[in-house]
Amino acid sequence: MSSIDFSQAIISKKGVITKDREVCGNIIGERDDSILVEKGVMHDHIYVIPKSRIEGYDGSQIILNVSLSELKSFEEKRGATADYVTDGETAGQVKETAGQVKDTITDTISGTVDKVKGLVTGDDNKE
Repeated sequence: MSSIDFSQAIISKKGVITKDREVCGNIIGERDDSILVEKGVMHDHIYVIPKSRIEGYDGSQIILNVSLSELKSFEEKRGATADYVTDGETAGQVKETAGQVKDTITDTISGTVDKVKGLVTGDDNKE
C-alpha cells in the first residue's frame, strides 16, 4: 500500500472501491478530514467518507474499509451546501454561472421572438 497524494487522486479522479471490492465511484474532492466520492456523471450520489475509513491505495484506486451496504450512511443528502472544490470551482460559483447562462439564454430567446414578431407583422424595427 502506498501513501495517498489526495490532490493528485482528485485531479485524476481515481476510482474508489469498498472493502468487498464493489465500485462506489471516483474521488472528486476533500472536505476537512473526509474525501468526496461521486457515483454517476451528474452527481447522482455524493459520499462524504472520513479518511480514517480508507483501508489502502494500490496506485490506481482507493480501497475503503466500508462495505457496500454501509456506504449509504455516508451519502450526502441532496440540497446540502457543498463546501468543496471540484475542477477549480466551488458549488456557489457553479450556481452563479448557471444563473448567468440562464439569463443569457432568456435574453437571446426574447430578442429572437421580438424580431420574428416584427417580421410577421411587417413591423420590422431596423436598428
